[in-house]
Amino acid sequence: MSVKIGSARIDESGRAKGGRAGDQTGKEVSTQSWYKHSKGWRVFRAKDPAVAERIAQDMQWACDNSHIGYDQGQRLTLYDVAKPLGFNCNRVRQNCETDCSALVRVCCAYAGVTLPNFRTPTEPAALLDSGAFVELKGAKYTDSDKYLKRGDILVTRTQGHTVVVLSNGSKAGSDTEPVSGELRRGDSGEDVREMQKRLLKWDYACLPEYGADGDFGRETEDAVKAFQRAGKLPVTGVYDPATEAALMAATSGHVEITGGSVNVRTAPGVAVGKDIGTVHRGDILIYQGVTEPAEGKDWYLIVYNNTNGWVSSKYARLIE
Repeated sequence: MSVKIGSARIDESGRAKGGRAGDQTGKEVSTQSWYKHSKGWRVFRAKDPAVAERIAQDMQWACDNSHIGYDQGQRLTLYDVAKPLGFNCNRVRQNCETDCSALVRVCCAYAGVTLPNFRTPTEPAALLDSGAFVELKGAKYTDSDKYLKRGDILVTRTQGHTVVVLSNGSKAGSDTEPVSGELRRGDSGEDVREMQKRLLKWDYACLPEYGADGDFGRETEDAVKAFQRAGKLPVTGVYDPATEAALMAATSGHVEITGGSVNVRTAPGVAVGKDIGTVHRGDILIYQGVTEPAEGKDWYLIVYNNTNGWVSSKYARLIE
């Protein structure tokens, strides 16, 4: 039997916003069978099984409650309604709205894990920064439901969707692998590719020949060593938990575009560099940790189409 998941999905008109408050169809916030998302899943598990159970219970209550509907434009109304109720979605009797990431935040709050407001691009960092979750890596977790456990949180690898697992996979009880392992030269697969992508966010030129190809060869080992050296970590070339934590911290900042259409430039300032593209209001970009003053404004170094670019703080803001 397929594992069941729960989430806030879409409004009654098949749109992201604009519908009536509450679940008009019974499917705006609902359960479904696990599926392999086209953007790929990342899997996060609560360290405390009691926390995982409460997350799953609150998600089930939300899916069963017709007062809770979907609307990105009113995504925080459930949070506000549920807060004085101890975030218990079973007690909500006022029609309100949420979206997928805002609902996961409510479920975590019911379990006693207070998280900042997030959307799917920043959700992994919020979960890990809380100290209450670990990320489970490898195809056995991300590409199959067999090892998933009730209360696991799944988030797409890029902006998209997030769900909570509501039932155990067929092999959940036989999972004895360590939660956080190491990657080293000779390894291959999606975990390696994701590590390489994050290294490229740290330094877009660190993998000049092969890029994020999913193979941990000499070039990737040299890039890991370079990052370890820059972060004053033991220079081993092994992507261990300490290196992963440091790399996540170094690349977890984001810039949100607040202007309408904003040019990305090769250097800070309108008078220097060249336009390399355009971003739009609401876009979330990786912040490279560098701010330079130019022409009376701060300019932020960001990642744009796998290269570095600059945007003005006149049209953007730093977010966690």
